[in-house]
Amino acid sequence: MLKASRLLWILLVFGAFMAFGNDRAEADTALASWYGPGFEGQLTASGEVFDAQGFTAAHNTLPLGTEITVSYAGRAVDVVVNDRGPYSGGRDLDLSQGAAEYLGLTHAGVDYVDYEVAGAGYAADDGYVERDHVQRDYAQDDYATADYDEGSGAEAASGGSYTVQSGDTLTGVAAQLGTDVESLMAANGLTDPNVVYAGQTLVY
Repeated sequence: MLKASRLLWILLVFGAFMAFGNDRAEADTALASWYGPGFEGQLTASGEVFDAQGFTAAHNTLPLGTEITVSYAGRAVDVVVNDRGPYSGGRDLDLSQGAAEYLGLTHAGVDYVDYEVAGAGYAADDGYVERDHVQRDYAQDDYATADYDEGSGAEAASGGSYTVQSGDTLTGVAAQLGTDVESLMAANGLTDPNVVYAGQTLVY
């Protein structure tokens, strides 16, 4: 009886150790997208300048500065949450272009990934920067009808910006802004006039 109770005690302790002894959280599954074109150089929610080729991510609830390991299609990458979003499409995670390219997610555009927290974020979101008008939607089939930021319109002078909406074309956007396609491409570093994404911010 004594041996049985000792064995039971050992099993209970071992079970508790297995349940609580792992420092890493279990992996979660998230619907993820990616962003980059049109956002290079803008401020992220953390106050850092966005680097499309960096390994960062946007998430709406994880503390800024949280390090997460994202896995997809047999590859894994460590990214730091330095931005907020995504804001539409039922997605949970928005990866920088560089991280998405490393994982092979850019071709799919939007897909499920696994992720786990690898490091704690900032104690508080003290560096949070509120950004107006950023609504990202990077499903690969969403191409360029434009909604303007507050204070802009077809008659607005150059030097503004607007957010591309689903169904827009660069030609239509240029016509509404009173500019031409070549100028928009040059101002935004675009190489293909047929590829603009809903949620992309264009400057003019």
